[in-house]
Amino acid sequence: MKKTLKTIVIISGAAFTVLAYGYWHSLTHGSAYIDLVFETPDTDKADLLSKAEVLFLDADGNILAKGLRDEEYNFIHLIHPIVGDCHEIEKSAAYSSESKKSWHECFEKQSAWIPTWINGVSQAQIRHNNCSSKPLPIAISAHNSEWPLWWVPHPHIGGKPYTYFRSSIVVTEKDCVRRL
Repeated sequence: MKKTLKTIVIISGAAFTVLAYGYWHSLTHGSAYIDLVFETPDTDKADLLSKAEVLFLDADGNILAKGLRDEEYNFIHLIHPIVGDCHEIEKSAAYSSESKKSWHECFEKQSAWIPTWINGVSQAQIRHNNCSSKPLPIAISAHNSEWPLWWVPHPHIGGKPYTYFRSSIVVTEKDCVRRL
């Protein structure tokens, strides 16, 4: 009886430790997908904000982070203050094991950095030679539902859990201080 109870306690403790680690990792590591959409009735101007700089601001207007809008797509590359833009490193990761290692290192640092500031964001400001906006309100949603399954050894489920942050910034011509 004591041996069985001891085994149950050890297995329960191990399961709790695994789940606690997954939960901790999901709280301290994140990934963000934020897109920047320029709404205009003029289709010729629809892509004028490519490579726009995006400043993420707190309620007092302090800069928490910076990003850069992708040239081809609407999403924003977050720029880590030390390791820079992991997206640029990711482009070559498929061709070299050294680049893949560099991307993993960059992503690890960036994923640990994102949760340190993103919950404080309440505004975003766009800077581009075609448009400089006033601070625009932004709401960022967070999803953290995979952490109980992180340990499952399945290619579509397993892996360390992250909190996924999502938002969309919509800019119109009237938001631009410098007219397009």
